Amino acid sequence: MLPNYRSLQWNHYAARAQMTTNVSDPELSSDGKPQIQLFESALSEEYTCLSYTWGQENDGGGPFPILINGKTFPIRRNLKIFLHIAMRKYPKQRIWIDAICIDQGNNAEKSDQVSRMGEIYSLAVRVYAWLGEASRETDLVFAVLQQFRDRKREEACPTSFDAAEQLSIYQQLFRDIYQEEAGSLPDQCEWHDKTLHKEFNWLRPLYERCYWQRVWIVQELVLAKTVIVHCGDKSIDFDDIYGLSPDWGSFEQEFDMTGYNTVKQHTKGWRTIRTIHGHRSRRKIVEWKMDGEALYSMNIKMSEKGDVAVLDEVIRIYAKHHECSCLKDKIYGFRELISRWKEELVVDYKKSDLEVFLDVARLGLFDSKQYGGQYIACCLWEAMKLGNSEDFSDCIRQHLPELDV
Repeated sequence: MLPNYRSLQWNHYAARAQMTTNVSDPELSSDGKPQIQLFESALSEEYTCLSYTWGQENDGGGPFPILINGKTFPIRRNLKIFLHIAMRKYPKQRIWIDAICIDQGNNAEKSDQVSRMGEIYSLAVRVYAWLGEASRETDLVFAVLQQFRDRKREEACPTSFDAAEQLSIYQQLFRDIYQEEAGSLPDQCEWHDKTLHKEFNWLRPLYERCYWQRVWIVQELVLAKTVIVHCGDKSIDFDDIYGLSPDWGSFEQEFDMTGYNTVKQHTKGWRTIRTIHGHRSRRKIVEWKMDGEALYSMNIKMSEKGDVAVLDEVIRIYAKHHECSCLKDKIYGFRELISRWKEELVVDYKKSDLEVFLDVARLGLFDSKQYGGQYIACCLWEAMKLGNSEDFSDCIRQHLPELDV
């Protein structure tokens, strides 16, 4: 029996959230099922969001039963593993999880909540990026990243060093830490991507996870105030991942849309991490305040603005190379990143994939001055698996004859 979902009162900015209970709580069910309390709370209250992949329903012998407000509710393996860890690490914390907090059988509610994903994720105190169950390799990478984060803060470079000297020191520090944790440095392998710095290949266990291929994680992480990357019981702040610091150069230099078509398949996860980090950087606001008569302190905060991407960036990098079970999400999953989509696109899961494509086609998709024109529109068409280029031209002539394609 499923929990009794009540209609959400969106005019009060309410959102369903769920509170985990401690795994050692005496109220844990007698057969060991996690017990979750589901309730409505205002988005102004403190809560955390989960960003994760659903996985297949039968993964690992699933689905698995949990108790929500005393009623049995099926969840998939990846979420089950996270809940057991969260109940130990974050007891009593309010966590918004789409599979639980959205009535997945109600298309009207699903459309409503998807249209408010920007609010839900941007107003959360933090977002957990859940990569899944740990392995020996991911534990090693997280241990190295944590050590590098701590020692970089303790062993700051002299201010007299230029950028190249600082980068060289940090590269050597990373190599030293990796050797300490692993016992030796990795040998050159055929799967190494020669277009990357050598050390970035060593992070492969982190970025080859299928999590980085998912459509929805892009918007969820770009809009977040703070992102904590989790794998098993290990975690690291997204901005503390090696290679994301300003020492490695600007986002615009790294942002190579053609590179996605030529890099090794497993390396696309690293490109995604770098690109998301770049879009998050566009939201940063640097504030200076006087601390004493002559000293100033710098504070960096994230702006409320989330529509920081350009349409051709979203389509050529994210929509083409990221996956979703519902092809409408190739559009809805990026709605909050594009100004006009955010303001005018109405989410409606009752529409067909073609109807959703035509919705954005009528929102200036073919405007070459602002968005990218016919080429970008055709890229989106193919990403949504609506047909080939001939089908694309036939569709536009039939539904949008004024474009004269």
